[in-house]
Amino acid sequence: MSRKTTYPKVMCTQHPDSASRYISTQEEPGEAIEAAVVFGCDEYMPDYEGKATPYHQNVQVVSKFIEETGLVPGKDIFITPRAPSAVQENRFRQLMVMMSIAEANHSALEYSDVQAINEFVHPMTGTVREIIDAQQHMVDVSELAKKEFGFAMEVPRIIPLIEDAPALLNAKELAESTLFAWKERFGTAPEKFRVFLGKSDSALSFGHVASTLSCKYAINGISELESELDTEMGIIFGAGTLPFRGHLDLKNAENFFREYRGIGTITLQSAVRYSHEKGDAEALVNLAKKRLPETPELFSLEEKEEIVNLIGIFGTRYSRIIRELSSTINQLADLLPQQRDRLMHGGSGGYSRSAPDISGMVRLCRSDIGKELNASMPAENLHLPRAIKFTGALYSIGLPPEFIGTGTALKEVREKLGDEACERLLTKYFPSLASDLSFASGYLDLNVASRFLSGACLKEVQRDIEVLSDTFNLETRPEPSYRILLEMMQPDLLQAGTAGNCMDEEVSQLVCSTLTKMGKIRKALG
Repeated sequence: MSRKTTYPKVMCTQHPDSASRYISTQEEPGEAIEAAVVFGCDEYMPDYEGKATPYHQNVQVVSKFIEETGLVPGKDIFITPRAPSAVQENRFRQLMVMMSIAEANHSALEYSDVQAINEFVHPMTGTVREIIDAQQHMVDVSELAKKEFGFAMEVPRIIPLIEDAPALLNAKELAESTLFAWKERFGTAPEKFRVFLGKSDSALSFGHVASTLSCKYAINGISELESELDTEMGIIFGAGTLPFRGHLDLKNAENFFREYRGIGTITLQSAVRYSHEKGDAEALVNLAKKRLPETPELFSLEEKEEIVNLIGIFGTRYSRIIRELSSTINQLADLLPQQRDRLMHGGSGGYSRSAPDISGMVRLCRSDIGKELNASMPAENLHLPRAIKFTGALYSIGLPPEFIGTGTALKEVREKLGDEACERLLTKYFPSLASDLSFASGYLDLNVASRFLSGACLKEVQRDIEVLSDTFNLETRPEPSYRILLEMMQPDLLQAGTAGNCMDEEVSQLVCSTLTKMGKIRKALG
């Protein structure tokens, strides 16, 4: 079907990945104005997932646009809040955000007949029931608003955010089943429906290559679905600036847009706005507005089967190493600065992410590959930090996570799937892997990293580096200033990784300061 809907091209988000700026919740309504007026974004996402975002931020953002700009929310700038998951956080906070959406829409009606907020994001989506239940909650809140305040609004549509590799592989089926369930529950399927795909969390759980391939598999599936149904689909792609989280910056823009053809909206996160060179974010926004959406790359059935097996192999190799590093990663992550106001991790007011269910993923893989993937998964949840701090912690010990498991997996691909499959991986399925590794090699220092690794783990990582250096002719030498910081802080970082709470407060502050300086050099906290 032909596309009639023009979706927003650039969504400004509140991700705390900037190494150079802390932004409080009080500053975020002003940040929304800056996103549109300075950077040129056409969408802003107030974020309530895992954040101490106040109830009234949606109202503040909408009111600020009306009062201080000539932009009409819902027409010139789209406000799309991310609500908490009722499953992963709690239903009270989800309903609170939905009431805030209703209040913002009610407030905007005093100035315009355009509805200010028409969609909301649902994070960590795993099932159709989660999506339909959340949409039903939004319907219920809309009806309550009509009853209590006498105003009717078009019920905002849910945007499911799919974040882990197994769910990404099932994205087409999840979206299709959702649309059928939607029609059954609400009487008619939506004319428009967007899906949000996340790079970071799938990378955290399965590694850089498996994550990238999973995202591309999902883009392929959603694009296929649009051609099969009457609903106009849109794909938001969430990516940060470091390769592990998507490698979305101005220097890598051509690689990025070529790699993820088929997406319609990108996220402009904090790092590219505040930690990169002045003007880069604006240039990236302008480029996205010209380029998006591009014709998606569609894979054959045989190619999709091969991609799934590649995901299985790379995920296995990554998982075997990362579970050995989890304790060190958590301790180092605690020393990285908080750049937004977040909820406490875990408990009734916060949340922690569980390991994804990989049973469906295992079934898609060839039996031997699926069996090894299943065996590589940790027996219990590792309770790793959020993806930004996870990434920052590993970069801060000289071991960018892009390398973990990648070299040995590449070797295994040649052995199990053949040289031609390996060639297709590097030229068709993930052609920008070379540039990702080239970037990450500027922050690799195995001499420092070795102090945080067990002997067996170090051997595996050394094998990864050897294979990748030979395959891509990498120069694995960190930038001089970065190396100095790594070497200078090495004893204190080692103490943080092994002694935890025993660290002196002044030393802890020194470590945090140095980790922040490293983040500024790589232009992202994580």
